[in-house]
Amino acid sequence: MSFFSALHTFGAWAEKELAKLDNEAPKIEAVADTVIKYVSPALTIIGGMVGGAAGAEAVNAITTEAQRDLVALSGLVHDFGATPTAATVAAAVQSNIGTLLTDGHVTDPAHVASVNKIVNELASLVTALTPKVTA
Repeated sequence: MSFFSALHTFGAWAEKELAKLDNEAPKIEAVADTVIKYVSPALTIIGGMVGGAAGAEAVNAITTEAQRDLVALSGLVHDFGATPTAATVAAAVQSNIGTLLTDGHVTDPAHVASVNKIVNELASLVTALTPKVTA
């Protein structure tokens, strides 16, 4: 099996799996959003009972961040499009990488630069190989 044949096979598999994820994303997001919405106040109360005001604040900060992260991931999956391809996934990751790094607490400038370089190089590779894979 040649490299391009293997790459095409992997690309077809990845597109199929991403299409399934895109179909399931609204359900997954709805469940996660509902869980966060209803569990968050309960956890804040428990955190307050156990750790006082500082515990309640810590739990509230965590649940607020979880909601923000859910929005970021939702945006990423939405940007994949209805029928995700390697190109749309690469473009979505490239356009959302800043938010993903911030939400992932990646703040070291060297690490941010490295991740951005990797994402940009992968997007360039996908762009370069896409015509060859579909031919």
